[in-house]
Amino acid sequence: MRKHFVQNLLFLILVNLIVKPLWIMGIDRTVQNTVGNTVYGTYYAIFNFTLIFQVLLDFGLQSYNNQTVSKAPQAMRNLFPNIVVAKLILSVIYLAIVFILGLIWGFVQQDFILLSILALLQIASSFLLFFRSNISALQRFKTDSIFSVLDRFIVIAIVSLLLFLPQIKAHFKIEYFALAQLLAFSIALIAAFKVCTRLNTIHWHHIHLRKVRLVLKRSIPYALLVFLMGIYMRSDVVLLDKLAEEGVAGKYAAAFRLLDVSNNMSGVLLAGLLLPLFGKMIAQKEAFQSILRLSVNLLLPASWGLVLITLFWGEQIFTGLYKEVTTQDTPILQWLMLCLPMYAINYIYSTLLTANGSIKILVRISLVAVVLNVGLNLYGIYTSGADAAIFTARNAFITLLFTSICNIWFGRKIMQLRFDPKWIARLLAFAGLSFAAAYGITQVASGWSMWLQITATAGLSLMIYLLCGIISFKELQTPLKRFSSPHN
Repeated sequence: MRKHFVQNLLFLILVNLIVKPLWIMGIDRTVQNTVGNTVYGTYYAIFNFTLIFQVLLDFGLQSYNNQTVSKAPQAMRNLFPNIVVAKLILSVIYLAIVFILGLIWGFVQQDFILLSILALLQIASSFLLFFRSNISALQRFKTDSIFSVLDRFIVIAIVSLLLFLPQIKAHFKIEYFALAQLLAFSIALIAAFKVCTRLNTIHWHHIHLRKVRLVLKRSIPYALLVFLMGIYMRSDVVLLDKLAEEGVAGKYAAAFRLLDVSNNMSGVLLAGLLLPLFGKMIAQKEAFQSILRLSVNLLLPASWGLVLITLFWGEQIFTGLYKEVTTQDTPILQWLMLCLPMYAINYIYSTLLTANGSIKILVRISLVAVVLNVGLNLYGIYTSGADAAIFTARNAFITLLFTSICNIWFGRKIMQLRFDPKWIARLLAFAGLSFAAAYGITQVASGWSMWLQITATAGLSLMIYLLCGIISFKELQTPLKRFSSPHN
């Protein structure tokens, strides 16, 4: 089981390691440097505005579908067509609400061009994620891994032509970037749909509005959870764009991009793998603690390693990547990257609670997180002036620290997880010793280049990781019974 999990996780990380850093650091960053912080900040605020209300598109259907199909694969035959119809209806409602709220929020005519493209992009993304939820629920993890990067691979090819041909780059507009993403997602979702119809026989004649209403009703708790999480995780840049000084939202978006690429290469990928895995294990009453611990042992130290890089070398990295940021903006990046271990914990423990169907407690945690985050942000943005982005990044850390503590607490309580002080001590020892190693290298080897210092820190941290006994190569290679069919 662990062997199967590790194999799929490594493949998932590999394909994403090839594509997503190139997308975020090569394409997305270049777009921001090309159009400037102000234009990109507006784009990013509108993007997050459409993302917050994506709950109207998903309505919890993805989580509900993944949980249901992973426990009973035959349910896909009748569930799939009814959810497709439900999502088409929700897409119309989503467009109407987003445009109405856009008017109320004060978007101007030029903003509505972007809003229209990005709203359609969210619809395409929603359908792609739904199709992928079926693929992963059927334990076809390698196929799902390919679809996790296919859209980005296509958009990299398109935008590269636009950005790196001088005659086109000179007239490049942010709308071109949005349209390229919409085209890429559309191609990927068509391919994913074809795969779904081949993996299982879909009973299209079983579409019934009563069934659609029933599916939507059962998905309401999931929808509320997604909506609340969207607010406390994505409303910050929307508030900055509306309330802070010009350009502040763009700086925040620049820092958030580095958090986003780290998150997408770790927690997001793992959560997509864990949800159907935990769902199936809980349904079959199999022990899941070893998978849970292995996930923490892999993800948390890796996240902490990235935090160390930004704590000690964040200024050089941030100012080197972006034209319109200064050394005074470095704390934005450092506070946001401190969120990464919190994201890791949340993705693991909240996914376990979701797979168990403990949605009510997750909704309550998220509701408190929304009040905490929005309240802190409104106060901080109004009172901090030019430093609004720094205070907003700090508020994100406070909010995620709260949610991670809650997820661990209720995860232990509801799932009856054993408390292991020795395991926690090993993780804390790794964190402390690796921090000391990074600090020592910056003092002893101050004449080295930044990348040489980072490489040395990574090497020492890996030694500390193994010496602390958090995990071993033998543990990763232990031949245990495979969890499902080898044809993934």
